Amino acid sequence: MNRRAVLAGSVAISLAGCLNRGRGRGNQGSDRIRETGDIELLIDGSEFDLSQDKFQSENVDDESLSFHLHEGDDDWYMEGKSRVTIAEGLDLLPAFEYTQENGTRRLTIDGTTYDESEDGTEISSFVDGEEVDPAEYTLADGDDLRIEITTDES
Repeated sequence: MNRRAVLAGSVAISLAGCLNRGRGRGNQGSDRIRETGDIELLIDGSEFDLSQDKFQSENVDDESLSFHLHEGDDDWYMEGKSRVTIAEGLDLLPAFEYTQENGTRRLTIDGTTYDESEDGTEISSFVDGEEVDPAEYTLADGDDLRIEITTDES
């Protein structure tokens, strides 16, 4: 029983910064950032289920505090010493890989690759409804992030 209490306490402490939900209140008097915002991923107009266990930081061994997701909500979380770009953040998520070469974007999600070099494939990033360059835009507290992938299959 004591082991369970210790494990539960450890998990609660490690998630305390993420669960702040105060949109910046966790940053006061600290050199570490704790920021969050909404995230949505659309593939050919359909919402992709980011709530799957394999994408949640609670369920993976290679969790990144710099950019991650949690069970129970549709938010991204960013913690650490410095902010990340959208491209860096996507690349840090479990089962995701993001690359951009010569302006051509490629996003792999759980083994399925979407590559803009293929006819009809487009990967777009929006923050608060405005299209942005994912390699250039650095996320900030409260940003609503939407990634849209369009393929010929739509």
